[in-house]
Amino acid sequence: MKRQIAAAMVLLAPPALAESPVLDLPGFPDFAAVGIGAGPQYIGSGDTIRAAAPLIRKSFDRRYISLEANYLSVNLVDDPHWKAGPAGILRFGRGDVQDAQVAALPDIDMSVDLGGFVAWETGGADPRDRWHIGTGALQDATGAHGGHVMDLNLRRWLPMGRYGAFGLGLAGSWGSASYMDSYFSVTSAGSAASGLTEYSARSGWRDARLTAVFVQPVSEDWAVVGGMIYSYLLDDAANSPVVRRRSQLYAGAGIARSW
Repeated sequence: MKRQIAAAMVLLAPPALAESPVLDLPGFPDFAAVGIGAGPQYIGSGDTIRAAAPLIRKSFDRRYISLEANYLSVNLVDDPHWKAGPAGILRFGRGDVQDAQVAALPDIDMSVDLGGFVAWETGGADPRDRWHIGTGALQDATGAHGGHVMDLNLRRWLPMGRYGAFGLGLAGSWGSASYMDSYFSVTSAGSAASGLTEYSARSGWRDARLTAVFVQPVSEDWAVVGGMIYSYLLDDAANSPVVRRRSQLYAGAGIARSW
């Protein structure tokens, strides 16, 4: 049952916050999964939306290709502790939002951000007993926001009962001036159209996040998972008039099938 535990652990990575891989245990099998969750419509939103996300992984011994919703990563390192490789994200931008004032601002186009990640892991013989520390960086390759986002993350997985697993994670993301300006600034024209205060966001920490996930296998091939991510916006992101709630909560559940 340890195979499907690993596969199910990836279902709580919201697309808006996916800046680095969530797959952090060694020896993952190939799997396909789907997760359903709810969270803010955009970073800083006070409105909630629901969405489903596919997750697929193909392994080549310790190397792998992984698609986590809109985040693609490739581990090129054949090592029991180190992982590193290219990565990319389809960043959905901001448009058609429910908030009338934010909707009056210019839309932020969808972007393809490219970069890479590196991580180090250690633990015991049980793959549920694991420490992970990693970092990643993604740069806009399509000119939508023109900036980059860097991520730092620390995770701890612990056995729960005979087959279950519980994970806790801490993470933070830093945005460049161009990224922060695109997502959190309000120009004079935008202020006139929306009624929001004119605002210029600078580079800095975007948010800090706490993640909790519980995974329970139900057979040799299937597992269910539930969890939440609490994100608190920081620096110029938190002070932006675009932001309705500094505290952002994402919650979801999913099912995974490994082979």
